[in-house]
Amino acid sequence: MLPDLPGARLTGPAWTLSAEKRALDLLIAGAISPVYVPTAAVGAALMFLENGRAPLMRQWRIGRNGVPFRLLHVRTMEDGRGVDASRGSDDPRATPRGRVLRKGTLDQFVEVVHVVRGQMSISNPRPLLEFDRGLMRDVLSPSEYSEWDWATTIGRPGMYSTFGNESIGLEPQSERFLFRRAECDVEDARCASLERDLKIIGDTAKIGWSFVSRDS
Repeated sequence: MLPDLPGARLTGPAWTLSAEKRALDLLIAGAISPVYVPTAAVGAALMFLENGRAPLMRQWRIGRNGVPFRLLHVRTMEDGRGVDASRGSDDPRATPRGRVLRKGTLDQFVEVVHVVRGQMSISNPRPLLEFDRGLMRDVLSPSEYSEWDWATTIGRPGMYSTFGNESIGLEPQSERFLFRRAECDVEDARCASLERDLKIIGDTAKIGWSFVSRDS
């Protein structure tokens, strides 16, 4: 427990929408930017050297209150125009260097810019393409989809999430994958807290480092 820190007793939407969470986002963004921004630049340079194509891309994602925004991240595939769902860190459409970046979530590092702008949070359910949301609508019941939609749009979408960490062991876009996404995202929204945010960040760092160290 973290009883002495601001917002430590807030949970659920009270934490998600709190000034304390926003302050934490800015504090973490400021701390990691000296590492994240240069790393993202190196990743972008490697992608450019691999095939000479534009290393950064933007995609429309669904953000807070269902409002779309253009997400900036490092391109990891041959074609950056895709609007269909990602197939995970081992997506066969990714280039060899792109797969390394995806496994360590290094392609997401540039998203810290959106945290500073107030479009994203460090930890919350991820912002998805409209295509992904359509897949969720196809497998969930109307009531389940409504709850999941609430969970993923009540706050700023996150760079990292519980499902982002768990999805590694699931077959991308399978029914189990989609149902587990719904479960994790709803739990992240209903059980949101300072302690949970810090756990998600810690788990993400461990997983990312394990991939990078194994493949390096």
